[in-house]
Amino acid sequence: MNRCVDGAEHGVILLAMDGLSHRAAEHSLSGAGLWRLRSTFPSTSTTAWLTAVTGAGAAEHGAIGMVYRAPGADHATHLITGDRIAFDPPGPGTAAGEPIVPHATVFDRCAARGTPAVAVGAELNGLRGPWVTALLHGARLLPTPRTPLSTDPVAVVARVVAEVDAVPPDPSTGERPPLIWAYVNLDDHIHQAGYDERLHEAVRLLDTAARRWARAGRSVVAHADHGQTRVARDPALHDAWARLDAPEHCLMPGGGAGRTRWLYPRPGREQELADRLADALGDHARVYTPAELDAAELLPATPAVLERIGAVVAVAATARFPVPDPRVGFEHGALTQEETHVPLAGWGAALDAIPPALAGATR
Repeated sequence: MNRCVDGAEHGVILLAMDGLSHRAAEHSLSGAGLWRLRSTFPSTSTTAWLTAVTGAGAAEHGAIGMVYRAPGADHATHLITGDRIAFDPPGPGTAAGEPIVPHATVFDRCAARGTPAVAVGAELNGLRGPWVTALLHGARLLPTPRTPLSTDPVAVVARVVAEVDAVPPDPSTGERPPLIWAYVNLDDHIHQAGYDERLHEAVRLLDTAARRWARAGRSVVAHADHGQTRVARDPALHDAWARLDAPEHCLMPGGGAGRTRWLYPRPGREQELADRLADALGDHARVYTPAELDAAELLPATPAVLERIGAVVAVAATARFPVPDPRVGFEHGALTQEETHVPLAGWGAALDAIPPALAGATR
């Protein structure tokens, strides 16, 4: 993105497509140059979007899931809402480190050059947790009306396109923003309906808008954070998880996101709980310690990780893995190609800037 911004005479529009798999992008982004990238581990939004705007991996920025403990905390934190999660209410004076390790963003780089980047996305305006602050550090988030938001993907795309078209010049300089970062929430629809025709209609609408912006001289880039895969509810596995994720075994409720979850065992109970969880989930999960995640080259065991992750980690191996929300039909967080293979697309002048930076990517 730094390369694109540096080379874009008329600025860059980046479409942050939450939840879109590479396979779905191939189906509907017919007007774009398209490359395949690999998501982060875990393959979840809080981790992947922060990596995308900072260039730092989860082992550096510490945003290792949707829910986890901050260093030294006696509770977990929900990164999106900021809610504290505990078996009993956390003490008001509980001292804890920050959930996310600060890193400079691509937006900070734009601000340092004198013209701030702009972020649009009505969903972002309502967030109060630490994640959105870290994600958009240095950007100017445009306000939007606080009205109920549709999860219909065509309505989502139509709104985002209108928001991008309406971005004004920077009020202090009168110049066009060097970067407009537009959040496109396809994720909520995909969780329920998957990659259906309505989703593809929305992506084609996005492709049409991107081609229009490119014809007007803008560099247009789009990429996703993760894809999704179908899941199947198994009440017995959900019950097994709930019996172990309980005060008699754990210090606080478990963390993670979707198809990668962990437990915070009481001291001395780590191996016992790992064995019981592996036995309960059987072939539907692989159970790791943080050291084993490191050895498997999934997540380095850095201080930022070890201070936050639980000692017993389960990664989904089948569709029946017990995800946190049993109502969804599609989920993400683990290691299948549907979850981890994500698109990077370019239109207009961006096509000249992207390829030299992606020697290892697949067209």
